[in-house]
Amino acid sequence: MTRETADIRERNIIRASAVGIGANVALCGAKAAIGLISNSIAIILDALNNLSDALSSVLVLAGISLANKPANREHPFGFGRFEYLTTLTIALIILGTGVFSLVQSFDKALNPEPSEYGWAGVSVLVLAIGAKLLLSRYYRRQGEANESDTLKVTAGDALFDAVITGATLAAALVNIFFGDVMPWLDGALGTGISAVIIRAGVKMVMSPLDRLLGERMDSGLVETLKKEIAANDKVLGVYDMIIHDYGPGRKLGSVCIGVEDTMTAHEVQDLTRSIQSQILGRHGILFTIGIHAMNWKDPGTRIMYDSIMDMVHGCPGVLEVHGLYIDPKDKTISFDVVVDFSVKDKAALRSKLLEELSSSYPDYRTDIIVDSDISTS
Repeated sequence: MTRETADIRERNIIRASAVGIGANVALCGAKAAIGLISNSIAIILDALNNLSDALSSVLVLAGISLANKPANREHPFGFGRFEYLTTLTIALIILGTGVFSLVQSFDKALNPEPSEYGWAGVSVLVLAIGAKLLLSRYYRRQGEANESDTLKVTAGDALFDAVITGATLAAALVNIFFGDVMPWLDGALGTGISAVIIRAGVKMVMSPLDRLLGERMDSGLVETLKKEIAANDKVLGVYDMIIHDYGPGRKLGSVCIGVEDTMTAHEVQDLTRSIQSQILGRHGILFTIGIHAMNWKDPGTRIMYDSIMDMVHGCPGVLEVHGLYIDPKDKTISFDVVVDFSVKDKAALRSKLLEELSSSYPDYRTDIIVDSDISTS
């Protein structure tokens, strides 16, 4: 992501947040007034929910400003992950609002008080539903256009708000047409609304938490990058791809490529520089490229190569073998093994392979690295 693109993205997110603050403060004031007049816990909690949404938008503004701070000596990868922290904070606020609402609503359901709804209150609720649906759509579009998880979470929250207000509207209509025949209904609806808020909050917490912990790479992006790198006729294989996420538009990567062992250092440098420039230009990801020398086309080692590949692939849990290099002169064998997460004891697997290879090729010294399945499947 270029500086210009980052600035445009920041302006768009700030604009979206400002719209959210204004809309939610207005809705909060209107609902709070109607809720106090009608003595409705459901409407008062709905107003409280709008207040938390306004606070969330303030946090979005703070988060995007901090995330776009330039990198410094102490934080060389920048501050992009502040956006994920902001998203997590918003999700926790939503979760906390749900828990508070649940306690208040449950008490109202057990100890009901008469509620008096009017058509003015109904009108406010109808307008609030329309406003929240429009806000949700607006946030969703802005979130997708600007690749902002924070705005996407806010869009989902706005949609839930519309559903919540719809339930409150139903209670108001029941009260207007049938009177206060079910005094517990307001508290019961508030309890249901709270449960929905809590469920949404838990789900929203997981997304930024996964990003901060380090989630599996997007398989579509990995496949695209591997195909683009492998398209170079000098590349014999693409392995060990890792992409580190330091915030939206801030990604660094590493990958190993297989090349003929007859290539010169100058040829390898030209190749890796070309790949780095291509990936950076197309995807905005700066890659570090490691090299696996390959000599499997050599007739003298081909039989050994095929035999070792068959032996290793025969072990349970092995997904891939790469970087296999056989040096008949120095009598060495080296390769990497990628295993799935069902393999709990990598050391035991490595020992087993070393033992089998030592038995089959006693004159050779073997070096094996066992990797986890980070991006192969």
